[in-house]
Amino acid sequence: MDTRKILGFALGPIGTAVLGLVSVPAIAWAFTPEDVGRLNVLTIIVSFSVLLASLGLDQAYVREYHETIDHPALLKGCYVPGMSLLVVVALISIPFSGKLSNVFFGTSNSMYFWITLICIIATFISRFFSLILRMQERALACSFSQVLPKIVLLLAIAFIIITGVPRLYLQLQLAFLASVVTVLLIYAWTTRKDWIPSWRASIATQQLRGWLRYSIPLMFAGLAYWGLTATSALTLRLLSTFRELGIYSVSMSVAGAAAIIQTVFTVIWAPVVYKWVANDADMSRVDRVARQGVAVVSAAFVMFGMFSWLLDYVLPSQYVEVKYLVVCSIAQPLLYTLSEVTAVGVSIMRRTMLSLWSTLAALLANLGLNLMLVPRFGASGAVVANAIAFLIFFVGCTESSVFVWRRFPRVKLYVFTTGAVVLSVLTVALGPTIGWLSNAIWFATLPLVIWAFRDEWRVVARLLLKAFSDLRKEDRASWSRTG
Repeated sequence: MDTRKILGFALGPIGTAVLGLVSVPAIAWAFTPEDVGRLNVLTIIVSFSVLLASLGLDQAYVREYHETIDHPALLKGCYVPGMSLLVVVALISIPFSGKLSNVFFGTSNSMYFWITLICIIATFISRFFSLILRMQERALACSFSQVLPKIVLLLAIAFIIITGVPRLYLQLQLAFLASVVTVLLIYAWTTRKDWIPSWRASIATQQLRGWLRYSIPLMFAGLAYWGLTATSALTLRLLSTFRELGIYSVSMSVAGAAAIIQTVFTVIWAPVVYKWVANDADMSRVDRVARQGVAVVSAAFVMFGMFSWLLDYVLPSQYVEVKYLVVCSIAQPLLYTLSEVTAVGVSIMRRTMLSLWSTLAALLANLGLNLMLVPRFGASGAVVANAIAFLIFFVGCTESSVFVWRRFPRVKLYVFTTGAVVLSVLTVALGPTIGWLSNAIWFATLPLVIWAFRDEWRVVARLLLKAFSDLRKEDRASWSRTG
């Protein structure tokens, strides 16, 4: 993948994070913490439904793309089973629309159910359309489609604020609906030459069985991972209040800035590493990527810890504790990103059941910790439980890869990731008491991170310089061709 494509893929997560830093305060100022909590429940329902309906075949599409000639048949074979399941479940759920709305949103208004259902269907279809852009390395189109939902959501929130429309959860849910439907329409148009031929494609039953053998364990692993990410929010919904859920939701949304690293890396990493495997490349290069990854992750923890106090200037006073919670909240995207590198051997060797066991171990830890901490500490307990669970997830995935694939040095990885999580937990526990000293402690760790990863920083600097140099060469070559 050339420099221009890498930068093109990076534009989407960066733009999404920047717009998120604008939309999160806008939503926090415009709506109550209770409604923000309900929005979090909506996103959890949508993500679970799409994950279940996909049957893991979205991952099979990514895995088999470079080794399959008939891409329309691959798309149809991976899309149709999940869509069929989604339709059946939707039909069964319709008679219980009012009861489901009450369970999830605290009100029996069936309108909430119907909006949620449309969001689920639109997001499911968009998921497969986005994979087409990703695997074809259409970087700018993929990035634009990631940024667009945030733009639409922000415009909808601005419309609500300016026009004086009642600031109720229904309006917030409709704004979310507008964002997912808009991106579906854009995806449908930009990938029309790829999905329209799939209607006429035929699916070989034997191939589909092979894809399902690969994908079903990933689906269960994905469901377990969904549980891992959603346990804290669901526990807050059941054992705490919508207000605490709203504070947790804002903390995780602000932590979405750290998800830039996760999203950029995830989009680029899967196609690249599977190309390496297909071309019999020297896979020791994964070790170097892992060392550079833990350097970036450690630096990200330090930066958030140093500057979290700035949140007091952008969020309403009812979210004052978010500046302490956010340092723990970033553990989820950062440790997940690092596990994508260290656990790559599980996917390469197609031992996907190990991913399931690692995720289940972390899920059980998360559930137990949430049940202990949330009733007493609310959102603070939820973010602590989540951070510790993701540390367990990272270690489990890494050791699974070592077991089935190849060994590599891991002491430094574990020391710095564990240290970052411990310091994050202490920030949540002691931050309200010691105030600015919590930021000072993070600042004191900066020289350690710089010194400990000095070799990795040199490599990262060389890679960045080379990337910009290649980009300039590509620009000059483009000008020469047009001149």
